Parts: sequence; structure tokens; C-alpha cells
Amino acid sequence: MPSKVVAFASLAGCAALSGLAALAGCAGHSPVERGISRTATALHASFDGAEREERHYALPVDGIVDVDVETFTGDVVIRGGRPTEGQALMTIDVLARHGHERKDEAQASLKDVEVRAEIVRGGDVPRLVLRGTTSHDEGFLHRTEIDIELPEVRRVRVRTREGKVQVYENRGGCDILTTDGEVRMFTPWAITEDVTIVNRGADIVVRAFNGTCGTFDVECVNGRVASRIESGDWRILDRRNDHDTLHARLGNCSNRFLLRNVDAAVLVSIVDDPMEYGSLFNHP
Repeated sequence: MPSKVVAFASLAGCAALSGLAALAGCAGHSPVERGISRTATALHASFDGAEREERHYALPVDGIVDVDVETFTGDVVIRGGRPTEGQALMTIDVLARHGHERKDEAQASLKDVEVRAEIVRGGDVPRLVLRGTTSHDEGFLHRTEIDIELPEVRRVRVRTREGKVQVYENRGGCDILTTDGEVRMFTPWAITEDVTIVNRGADIVVRAFNGTCGTFDVECVNGRVASRIESGDWRILDRRNDHDTLHARLGNCSNRFLLRNVDAAVLVSIVDDPMEYGSLFNHP
């Protein structure tokens, strides 16, 4: 069955600032937290002299899907468990950061950023594939902020840089590579598939439901490792373990949690309520 491809149309947008104190108690999928995060992006762009364009689109999805995102620079947030009525809803902020003295150039350059998405079928589940590219001579001044909402998410793959990656309510494994932005995988499901996360300069936080199992291979350079395991057969007797290294096994699964970081921490929690905290919290 042929896949459907879309190129996103632009739509001007502006978020309204709401009570910052409310964020402290919100889970990552909270509309309040989303609104504050998006407002912060808009305000930062304004102070930075950046031109901003908000683009929206939707693709139909039937049931659980995998998500595969690659972009040249910027944040990626993927939220499963959302009441989107059988659609993948995508909001993309495109930024051109030429500075206050070059705002006309920045505005004109926004057309050089393309974000395309398609639903690829043929595997055991459909796959949402999203790609962000820039053809501008000064592409390093461009950035995308990608937010995706879906009813059900299985596996996730993300490639970006200089951006946070947040994945909420995935039911399967993750493969994430970024730099200079926090990576958060928060899911109320037990994960029994491979998870690979590589980052530099900001924390990696993994929170999953009791019943998660596998081999944990965690290392930091100039960072620390902390873990909180509330149940299961947790074996950590390995002479390599230290403040910045964790080699352990939880249960008898054959999957692997490969977590690598530089100049920041890795925090792992396997708990009864992994969705308890929102994006302000990083304690295991």
C-alpha cells in the first residue's frame, strides 16, 4: 500500500503565558506543561532575535505505530496516549536565528526549511517517518522544534542535535541520539525491548513501569549514575560499578538498556508511577 507524504503548510501562531507554578505538579503530557513549554520557545525566539513560523499538520493512523524522526537541529517531543481521534498531530516551530539586525533575511530563509512526514506501511505496525532538512547556506542558524501527539506509540527512533528529546507513553524500545538537551523517556508500560540513548551535556532520565527488565549498561564521562528499582530481581554485583557506571540485570529478559552520557547524569527509575513527574524533575 503506498504511503502518504505531506509537506507541512505554515500557520502563524502565538501561545499565551500561563501560571508557571502549575508546571511543578504536571506530568509530561499535561496541556499546562505543553503550553508553558511552547510559550518559553516563543519568548526565547523573540529575545534571541529569531524569526519563527509555526506549522501544523495531521496524518491518519489506525492503532499503534512506530515513530522515526530525524532533524538537523532542535527539540523533539513525542507523546503517546493522546486523544487525537485516530490522527498523528504534528506541530513544528521553525526558527531562523539570524539576530535582530537580520530579521528580514531570517524571515525570507524560513522557506528553506522543509519538514516532511509519511505513514509507511508494510511492517508489523505502521511507521510515522518525519524528516526535517534545511537547504540554506547558513543552515546552522535554523532550528526545528517538533511536537507529535498520537493515540498509541510502540517503538521510537530520534536523531537530532542541540535539542531535548522527550518520549511519553511508548510501549516498546527507544533509539535516541542527541546533544545538549535533556532526554526523557517516561512510560507507564513495562519495557522489555532494547533501549539505546546517547547524549552529551544534559541529563538522561528513564522512568518505566514495574515489570521492565533487561541488562543495564550505563556509563557517564564527567557525570553520575543513579537508579531506583522498586521491584524485581535487581542484580548489580559487578566490580566495574562506580558513581559514573552501572552494569546490572533486572529480571531474566535478553534486551539491553545501553545509556551513554558526557558531562551530565543518567537517572533510571523502574517504579509503580513512572508518570508522576513532569519535565522539571530529574530525581530517580
